[in-house]
Amino acid sequence: MVTAQLTPVGVGIENVLIATDFSTYSNTVLQFGLQLARSYDAAAYVVFVVPADESLMAGPQAYVAAKEAAARDLEELSAELSRKHSYVEGRDYHLCLLEGDVAHTILDFAHRKRVDLIVLGTHGRGGLGKALMGSVAEKVFRQSPVPVLTLGPHLRHSTRDHSPRNILVAADLTPASARAAHFAATLARESQAKLTLLHVVDAKKLEPVPDKAAARRAIELRLEELAAPPCQGFECATRVEVGRVVPTILHVLNEMEADLLVIGVHPSRGLLDRLMFPHAYELVCESPCPVVTLRDAPRLANLN
Repeated sequence: MVTAQLTPVGVGIENVLIATDFSTYSNTVLQFGLQLARSYDAAAYVVFVVPADESLMAGPQAYVAAKEAAARDLEELSAELSRKHSYVEGRDYHLCLLEGDVAHTILDFAHRKRVDLIVLGTHGRGGLGKALMGSVAEKVFRQSPVPVLTLGPHLRHSTRDHSPRNILVAADLTPASARAAHFAATLARESQAKLTLLHVVDAKKLEPVPDKAAARRAIELRLEELAAPPCQGFECATRVEVGRVVPTILHVLNEMEADLLVIGVHPSRGLLDRLMFPHAYELVCESPCPVVTLRDAPRLANLN
């Protein structure tokens, strides 16, 4: 599969998948994704997945009705994009009606179309049973080999732009965060954006350490080492904070008015994902700006 190329000339994005569930909020996701695809002169695939298992359980007639309703919704969406935004189907984007398990179908389509970036939304921690809410978004970003850009319900209106100016990398000092730092640095260079690498030390883990100042300095050195290769040639700030991980990252995002958060995530471990690695899911749900997640290689899954 072609993935986003981390080259000196920028992040190479040629194909973008934008997932929709026809909700009011997904309109924001759609507009963001189409603008981003246009800025990279990339092909955009707007995808809706009819969840086959749920529809078939309701009976064959319900399944047919669901597919017909989805087809009508796509036609209306195409007309609206043309009327309000002058987007032309076949030129600016391609509409795709699919069926199956939602997360698996999105990932399979992304593989077949050599997608470089997946754009989707999550409605937060509630409504986990719906197509693009919560758990499905998490399945996608934990299993996707390409970057996933997620927009949550707390998105600030001022950040609804595809061109970042202030990027924050939440780095946990694992190989996953190294990939995130490289991606963010390349994007920052391309966008002439400010880049900050942040590591949050859980206060409880620091309590038993006798020399807290030395421990903090050691973490600062590791963060600077992580930043050095990708940030060579331009200014990159590093920052170490002590506190609860998710609230502290959210506080820093708001304080610095960041318009993009980049995080490395661990490969999926199925039902244990949320229990073992809860921070990524919480950040995607609560972030005031778009979040790019980059999955670490499966062979490094034992590192946390």
